[in-house]
Amino acid sequence: MKVGLCGYGPMGRTHAELLARHEDVELVAVADLQNELRQRAREEHGVVTYDSGEALIDARGADVIFVCAPTYMHASLSIRALEAGAHVFSEKPMGLNVAECTAMIKAARRADKMLTVGQVLRFWPEYVFLKNAIDSGSYGPLQSLSMTRVGGVSIGYERWFLDERRGGMQVFDRHIHDTDLTLWLLGLPDAVEAFGFEKDATTEGGLVHTFTRYIYDGLAVSAEGSADLPAGFPFTMSYLAVFEQAAIEYNSRQAPALTLYDGGEPQTPVLPQPLGSIQSGLNIGSAGGYLLEQLYFFDCIRTGRSPEMVTPESARETVRVVRAEIESARRQGRSVAL
Repeated sequence: MKVGLCGYGPMGRTHAELLARHEDVELVAVADLQNELRQRAREEHGVVTYDSGEALIDARGADVIFVCAPTYMHASLSIRALEAGAHVFSEKPMGLNVAECTAMIKAARRADKMLTVGQVLRFWPEYVFLKNAIDSGSYGPLQSLSMTRVGGVSIGYERWFLDERRGGMQVFDRHIHDTDLTLWLLGLPDAVEAFGFEKDATTEGGLVHTFTRYIYDGLAVSAEGSADLPAGFPFTMSYLAVFEQAAIEYNSRQAPALTLYDGGEPQTPVLPQPLGSIQSGLNIGSAGGYLLEQLYFFDCIRTGRSPEMVTPESARETVRVVRAEIESARRQGRSVAL
């Protein structure tokens, strides 16, 4: 499969490096507005480069398009690629609003091509461990779940991260992972309540630090997200899940990162294989979520089965809930029903 990559920023470069690990996948083209990044792509991967994602897609030299461009371009590039006959992997968020996501879904159906979204926590072994614990009831029913995803300011080319119209704020870039995880683990909450600290929405990032309560009957679920910490503060993602008979703690800054507490000595559990029985041809025993989501996507294309771990419809639902969180935060924490 020949792959074209739209956007050679940090996430695009991550995907490009991982694409090189597949035996039957070839990165053939990269698009980026910045000349220095196009030159870097040529040097690092020996690919043809384009100065826009539209030009790359219109060249029709790729079977698969990875959309790793800024958020406000996800929908338009994905739809263009689908209409050009390519399968599409779009980085999260799927789009800036439900209407964009719906247009992407309709384009995929018309073209009869694969569309999925990089909600990578569904492939992250430590988060898959948590889902297995909830689904199996091994430690009794879940009682509370708190999640954290905090770090420094994201700026981007021409400061697009700091403009709500183009980036959607950190709730779309960063916190959306925990919203998606919540829906994946527990289903749709009855409502959300959110509050946060807000700066100028066109130049300083808008809601730069948020706290959300996801309202479920009989459960306490919350998440904190930020992009306002000072330089030098390490990016941190974590969760604490409390069950009737145990607690599971994950923190990306700790070693080991995942610990199980069940009343005896703390344990370091064996992590699950998120892909189950999929045969990749690679040694993926210690693979991270970004490689695993690629492997799953390509396997779906090969086998002709629709992605189930991250469906376009589920990614659209995540965007809808994040939109509700923004509405709640701007209404001083008043709940928004879902």
